[in-house]
Amino acid sequence: ITLTRKEFQLLWLLASRAGEIIPRTVIASEIWGINFDSDTNTVDVAIRRLRAKVDDPFPEKLIATIRGMGYSFVAVKK
Repeated sequence: ITLTRKEFQLLWLLASRAGEIIPRTVIASEIWGINFDSDTNTVDVAIRRLRAKVDDPFPEKLIATIRGMGYSFVAVKK
């Protein structure tokens, strides 16, 4: 899977905190070094692009949206 630098950083952040809900504000700060602005969709677009590469082609989904709270990396059970 080919990822951009930001996509890799985002995947690393999510995976390193698997099972935790990571708020959009934390993602924006950690990945882009910006204070979150509710009018920006930077995080949502980045998650959408990452999902297109790591979720959409596969039956097991890794990235969960926790409505009103943020995103979480779901560990795959074997």
